[in-house]
Amino acid sequence: MLVRLDQDNGMVRALFAAAPKLQSDMKLEATRTLKAGAGLVQQFTVSGVPAPSVTWSLNGQPLDATAISSTAELTSLSVKKSSVKDAGQYEVTATNEVGTDTVRFTVVVNGL
Repeated sequence: MLVRLDQDNGMVRALFAAAPKLQSDMKLEATRTLKAGAGLVQQFTVSGVPAPSVTWSLNGQPLDATAISSTAELTSLSVKKSSVKDAGQYEVTATNEVGTDTVRFTVVVNGL
């Protein structure tokens, strides 16, 4: 946690900041194996002050925003019908002025 004092018009105020943290309520396996056509959902609660920005990538490339849903406190990936193109290493990163938190997991999609 970072505490910064700020003086404005003769008043001192403390500004608190906390590094981002990503947490999953679901069991996060290092590798998830799916059959082609199966759904994929992974969500994380996001915390930090100020509110972190969140990015997702697959194999180092930014993910299509249509698969991502994010609010100030939750970010999720949702793929309705997986295919081989959805396989690879996923990375979700939360960043603010205090720090960064990153979670990585791999998805394997087996053909029909």
